[in-house]
Formats: sequence, structure tokens, C-alpha cells
Amino acid sequence: MKKRAFLVVGLLLLFAASLLAESKSNLQVFEISPNPMKDKCAIELAFAQETEIILTIENQRGQVIRTIYSGAISKSETFIWEREDDYGNWVMPGEYSVVINYQSRYTSTKKTLILK
Repeated sequence: MKKRAFLVVGLLLLFAASLLAESKSNLQVFEISPNPMKDKCAIELAFAQETEIILTIENQRGQVIRTIYSGAISKSETFIWEREDDYGNWVMPGEYSVVINYQSRYTSTKKTLILK
């Protein structure tokens, strides 16, 4: 009986690990260009399959200043950020984070620098 229980637990752990590995490898491309930027940048994303994402820009304090996109994307998309916050204000030069939350549990972050 103990052997059977260990076998079932082991199989469940292997299944969970394979799901985790598959989900993390879903993000294939996350590029920002140009970086550093002056007026705008292109954010290129590619996933292995259609994925629900939230793409945001955060300041150095971790506050979301702009939500670029929220929803499902097909395998690849390019988004443009024209240096504006959610209220249409031009953001100051400095360091910002481009953050992707995907599949409701994973986060990937890249820094971008805005020049004067």
C-alpha cells in the first residue's frame, strides 16, 4: 500500500513539474527597442501559444504608470509605448520597467531608460 501511495505522489509531482516547465517556456521573445529610448519604443512579445497577458510600465517605485495592454494575444505582437502615462502625460526621463504578467501567475520584467 505504501509503495502505491509513493508511486501516485511521485507521478503527481512529475506532472506538476512538467506543467510548470511548459508554462515558463511559453514566453519566447521579450524585446524592447530602441533601448535606451527618446520618444517611443516598440515592445515585441512572442509566446508559444495564445496567452492572456497584462503589459504595464512601472516607475522606479514599482507604481504602474501605464497599462499598455490587457487581454489575449496570439503567438506574437508588437506594442508601441509613446512615453505617456495612463492620463496622457509625457513621462520624465529616467528608468522604467516593462512588466508582463501572463497566465495569471508568471511575471517577466525588463528595464528601459528614457533619455532627455
